[in-house]
Amino acid sequence: MEVKQVFGSLARQEEPPSTVNVNRAMAAGRAVRRRRRAAVAASSAVGVAAAVLVAWSVQPWPGRQNDGAAAVPSVTVTVTTSPRPVYKGFADMKKKHPPKGKVATVPPLMMWLSDAPRKGGLLLCESGPEGSSCASFPPLAGKEFARTQARGKDIWFGIAKDGVHGVTAVTKDGRRLPASLARDVGAGLGLWAIQYPPRTDVLRLVIADADGRTVQRIAV
Repeated sequence: MEVKQVFGSLARQEEPPSTVNVNRAMAAGRAVRRRRRAAVAASSAVGVAAAVLVAWSVQPWPGRQNDGAAAVPSVTVTVTTSPRPVYKGFADMKKKHPPKGKVATVPPLMMWLSDAPRKGGLLLCESGPEGSSCASFPPLAGKEFARTQARGKDIWFGIAKDGVHGVTAVTKDGRRLPASLARDVGAGLGLWAIQYPPRTDVLRLVIADADGRTVQRIAV
């Protein structure tokens, strides 16, 4: 082969392609860029999800105190329907002495007012851990705002005018034990009950109005 032919052949092999498909090259470039953007977006989504999971896992649970973090206060909402006869004799007593107004849940008792055999008189009925009973009581006097009806085992209960908003037992050692109070039970009266620890020495009951002012003291 002549030298000229050899060099001509080599020159043709080293030359770049004479034509390039521009559209195909641009499409390939766009596909690469789309894959890169998709990969970045997926990585970001994973990072956000991880951050949300971590934030949720470290937040304080309601009512639990974490080191250096205030506990989130919990709110409890109690919906009261008609009381259930959970105590002995409740159903029979309620049937014998129908409520004049509503049956009030006054922990640890269920209490209601009923008409007494004597015309115009009232009965205070209660059902609790010691059983169920009803007893008559005279009307509250002009300066009386509340009265103790009876005392059971570590339980005191009684009646109060509707204007009473607080009944508190004061002990010898200075403790104050608030009563459970149900207002507007019927006949212009409310009912209250106090359950106190065994061997508690109570000195008096303090009766308060809507403004927290003491309107009566009952020595016990």
